[in-house]
Amino acid sequence: MTLLLRDYHGHPYELTNAEEAGRRFDELIESIMPHGGCGQTLTVGTLDQPALRIDIDIDADRAALRWLPDNTYAADLDPDTRITVYESPDTGLLEIPADLARVSVATARVAVVDYVATGQRPANVDWRHETPPA
Repeated sequence: MTLLLRDYHGHPYELTNAEEAGRRFDELIESIMPHGGCGQTLTVGTLDQPALRIDIDIDADRAALRWLPDNTYAADLDPDTRITVYESPDTGLLEIPADLARVSVATARVAVVDYVATGQRPANVDWRHETPPA
């Protein structure tokens, strides 16, 4: 199973191993988006199906981490910081509520590396099924 990391443009980057996943993740999250910040949406998954969605803003040191197959979200931090990300050229800016932006950038990176290494939902975070308030 070949996993791909996709940036906000949908450009696919093949992830051949966990080390490559970490390197590529580090490279992409520092990209300056059209809105002048670094916040963007990334996905990781197979050619036809993303499994992990990461809405990330390195300036805020926050990310919303979602496991798409069962619609769970990761929550390691208190819900006190919302973030703005560039989702795609078609949709533009998207505000991610504090209730979803509940992991640090470092935790999001570990989750991406873990998923690429195991092919399973990352085990480094607490996954929640309930829908946070809007």
